[in-house]
Amino acid sequence: MAHPAPSPERASIAWHWFTSVLVGALACLGVAATFVWMVDPFQQYRLASRYPPRFYSLHHRYINPGLAKNQVYDTVVSGSSIMENTRNDFVGRICHGSAVNLSMPAMSASEQHLMLKTALDNRRVRRVIMVLDFNAFAGDPEDRQEVAGPLPTYLYDRNPLNDLPYLWSWDVLRKSWRIIAGDRSERYTSDPNAPWFWASVKRFGRGEVLRGLDVENLNARFQQPARSVAGMRASFDHNLLPLLQAHPGTEFDIVWPPYSILVWLDFARRDQLRLTLDFKRYVFDATRGLPNVRLIDLQSERAVTHDLDLYTDMYHFAPSINEWLVESTCLGRNRVDAASLGTFESQLRNQVAVVSTPVGLAGLLGRSAATCEGAATRAIGSASPTGCAAAP
Repeated sequence: MAHPAPSPERASIAWHWFTSVLVGALACLGVAATFVWMVDPFQQYRLASRYPPRFYSLHHRYINPGLAKNQVYDTVVSGSSIMENTRNDFVGRICHGSAVNLSMPAMSASEQHLMLKTALDNRRVRRVIMVLDFNAFAGDPEDRQEVAGPLPTYLYDRNPLNDLPYLWSWDVLRKSWRIIAGDRSERYTSDPNAPWFWASVKRFGRGEVLRGLDVENLNARFQQPARSVAGMRASFDHNLLPLLQAHPGTEFDIVWPPYSILVWLDFARRDQLRLTLDFKRYVFDATRGLPNVRLIDLQSERAVTHDLDLYTDMYHFAPSINEWLVESTCLGRNRVDAASLGTFESQLRNQVAVVSTPVGLAGLLGRSAATCEGAATRAIGSASPTGCAAAP
């Protein structure tokens, strides 16, 4: 049975109701977008001035592109969480310029490419201090680490038409309101000179490094992925080498950072030592013909890497080491060339060989050689549980 068509009057009422709801919804969205644009909690359109800036510890990937586009600088610090304790003014003073720290935790090579490209597209960058993590090159060239969280690629360009996910985000809207209302219930920092600085809430020392660390299975705590030389080369060639080649007017300092020697012991136990050193040689060969690229190798500096009091875990070092890294880089210390390449590698191999012995490991950990004997033999293929894994 056919239903009778609605009367013109009812159809007109329905249409007016629909258009009223649509206009009202669009108006609300417009007001929300305008409000977010004005407050701009992630500094995508301008640096914070009306209100103190808020740097949220889990939102590097949302805030850093705004800093890259809006801050004044000629020097960029690029790295993972190990570089977050680097103050802009220190870099500027040592390296004779103005600096911005665009580091991000668990950064992949593809993210490092995207972040640096954003900076290079928006500023005349004189120098890039590019600190490389080997684990950033694991997997396919476009892979990212799962713990890194979402990557809002739409914020890394200058196209305002794709910013709606930012302008209409409920989370961003709430942050905007909290800024206006002076609500400080969320955790953040407000120092634009050191936006990602976390050392003030961490403790450093050998006891802290060994706390909860299984010395017989060093990878258990961090679960770093397996890597291959071919995969690392492909990722470097895809993500970073094109940037170095496309910007001959920018000086790139590629820095191999000073992990604690425990990291290298872990690499040796998991058969990652040789391929890591092979990758370092590959990066040298791939860039030796580029006059704007220098390599700095700090990984065999025993006075640093064997002093666990300078670390909060086996990867992350104290702010004093961040400053030493920057100073070494800008002053040209530990430069890698054809003559020093083999020397740095030989030193590191010898250090790993020593710490793989019971006496060497005991000396590093401050324990008896007998206690660490099982852990050391595990490094050369024997598995025997010992008390060396216990916290001090």
